[in-house]
Amino acid sequence: MKKSKVLFGALAIAVTMSLVAGCGSNDKPAATQQPTATQQPTAQHSGHDMSSMNMPKEDPMPMMKDMDKSLQDVVKQVKGGQTMDAQKSAAQLVSITDKVMPHMMDAGLKDKLRKAAVEIKDSVNSGKADPSAVEGKVKAMQDLMKQTTTHLQSMSH
Repeated sequence: MKKSKVLFGALAIAVTMSLVAGCGSNDKPAATQQPTATQQPTAQHSGHDMSSMNMPKEDPMPMMKDMDKSLQDVVKQVKGGQTMDAQKSAAQLVSITDKVMPHMMDAGLKDKLRKAAVEIKDSVNSGKADPSAVEGKVKAMQDLMKQTTTHLQSMSH
């Protein structure tokens, strides 16, 4: 009886190990296919300098206009006391910022722009957003957006 329990236990361990090893080997081909299959930029690539080597082909200027519209919506909604709408607009602002990142080559400007967008989102999400504090952050973001637009226009795509 003990021999069958030991044999069964050893067999169970062997099956478990082969399943674990099998699951790990399935992840490797997917990981190697992902970089070649991705044609559009993702937020995952935004922090890497190598992403600028494979720059997206779409025009970032319409995204900058969308970013400006989201920024204006945040200000209007915070002043109007529309907290839920302001939170959605702030989240959209961060999302658009992430889409613009792969088009930029200046890492410092990228970081400042992303940080400004996240600060606005965090201020709006804090519950009771102070309109004057949000307005100050929005002005800083607008300055960064002007720099970003100039940066993007000076680059050739």
